[in-house]
Amino acid sequence: MGFKKILVALDAAPETQVVFEEALELAKKESASLMIFNCVDFGSKLTFPSEIKEKTQEGEELLLAYKEKAQEQGVTVESVCRVGDPGKSICNLAQSWKADLIVLGRRGFRGITEVLFGSVSSHVLHNAPCSVLVLQGGAFNS
Repeated sequence: MGFKKILVALDAAPETQVVFEEALELAKKESASLMIFNCVDFGSKLTFPSEIKEKTQEGEELLLAYKEKAQEQGVTVESVCRVGDPGKSICNLAQSWKADLIVLGRRGFRGITEVLFGSVSSHVLHNAPCSVLVLQGGAFNS
């Protein structure tokens, strides 16, 4: 089974580089298209329009840097930055873009920390319309 459309979810965490590199290598190996995605999440707190614009611009700048790296390596690439719930947004984009694979990281929160902060990777694993590759937080440090 080959992958033709790979969606990679990225944020500003340092570990994101490892997630991107894995998705990029898979895209090259499979001759797949890559969709680079960032979701700006404000949770339930009130947010000013200027803050939304600033965070969205930061997300788009992050994506542009990764998009350029993929293009330099000959990978067909698109990018999308959205505001909303990351887990739901990843699954919705995967469905609308008809992704074959989602690649994302997991920081390894457990117990009450996972309950308090939620788990994007858990939501995606249980709701994705396609295969999911989750890179564990501990793998980022090797």
